[in-house]
Amino acid sequence: MSDLNFPADKDQIVTHAEQYGDWQAVRLVKALPIATYRNMSELRASVRLDPAEDEGQTASLKAEHARSHHSHKIAEYLREVD
Repeated sequence: MSDLNFPADKDQIVTHAEQYGDWQAVRLVKALPIATYRNMSELRASVRLDPAEDEGQTASLKAEHARSHHSHKIAEYLREVD
């Protein structure tokens, strides 16, 4: 990502990651908020490494979500558990 030209919007960043990054980088940048980023610092600050942690979920709750039988189209941290 260091050779990305700024300012860059989310679509440009995703395209760049798909061309030059690995699958983890692509996954992270696809989760970025829609915006135009002026530099790498803004981009890094916007990447959510663990969205469940951002939601205040504990490790045990995260494990329950991973084991839940809900649709896998819903992110684990958003699934309701019984």
